[in-house]
Amino acid sequence: MSNGNKSSVARAQRLEQVLSQATDKPHVILLGGHPDPDAIGSALAHRRICERLGVSATIAHVLPLSRSENRALVKLLNVPMVRVDKTEDLQEFGYLSLVDASQHEPSIQLPDNLELLTVVDHHRPKSLPRAPFVDVRHDVGATSTIYAEYSEQGLAPLGGEGSDDTAVATAMFFGIQTDTDDFAFSTPQDFRAAAYLKPFCDAETLSRVGRRSISAEAMDAVGIALRELQVIRDFAIAGVGRVSAINRDAIPTAADFILRREDIDTVLVYGIVEDRVDGSLRTSRASVDPALFMQNAFGSDPDGRPYGGGRADMGGFQIPLGPLSECADEESLWKLVQELIERRVARVVPDLEKKLNQEARSKERE
Repeated sequence: MSNGNKSSVARAQRLEQVLSQATDKPHVILLGGHPDPDAIGSALAHRRICERLGVSATIAHVLPLSRSENRALVKLLNVPMVRVDKTEDLQEFGYLSLVDASQHEPSIQLPDNLELLTVVDHHRPKSLPRAPFVDVRHDVGATSTIYAEYSEQGLAPLGGEGSDDTAVATAMFFGIQTDTDDFAFSTPQDFRAAAYLKPFCDAETLSRVGRRSISAEAMDAVGIALRELQVIRDFAIAGVGRVSAINRDAIPTAADFILRREDIDTVLVYGIVEDRVDGSLRTSRASVDPALFMQNAFGSDPDGRPYGGGRADMGGFQIPLGPLSECADEESLWKLVQELIERRVARVVPDLEKKLNQEARSKERE
């Protein structure tokens, strides 16, 4: 057995050991942000492992499902998820598992008695979390890839007992597909995981959720982004105003579209979603590290949690508006948000700072 296979087996065995020793209290698998296919697939895989070990586990999320294909995935596969919005909703649980994230969703305060037990993620964290089991690998394109490896190494393997193989495999496969941009950014591990999962997938469901429709609000956001686009060399930035929470993914949709312009290799699009500023970064330049870009531009909150993060070709950030969210003058609020984001991004894009300073001097002379 190669060293790689030995470590894979050891990780699967360690996760099994940690979960098997925590059967005295129910577990919650808490998804961060707006749940995407990789998070959903990973959560289903983790819940499946728990069930095989006699552990009670519930998948929960705070923010709503946004993209239409994500809602379709949950509906077609009958994914058991509950939405929570306050600390009391989590009081019944004793153990916390995080998938596709290394920090819990910041918009909800966790109960004091909720113990972080496991963390499995493929994003590069600012610092490694402390928990009995931590498996964070940024050399794979999706967290579902890691869970597929556990399964292949004998931890709740597909093709065994139970009737949930199809739903779990389909969600995990779609998670890998979407997080690697239809496998364009897949690693060898991602391809291996997809090959392992594919025989168990529901091809019709994959076809239906793969036809990704665009909401009217997303189309409007693309139009606003194009109209408000600022291009600085090969970098572009645009604000799209207020976007509803259910269509929050209008923001990354706009970023994806603008990145297709031939003279742009990095784009950042942002807007107001409920009580926060939400943004997405897309890049095709290998030298741009989205996680580092977000950290340098937006920093961390008072508790040391980064406002943004990223992976190989994309990143995102969320900054609470705080007292500004109570501003009744939407136009004034948007001007403040624009100024904040542009000044923060200028930390990383010096030419944007030059442009902003030139505009400020021109206004002074008027």
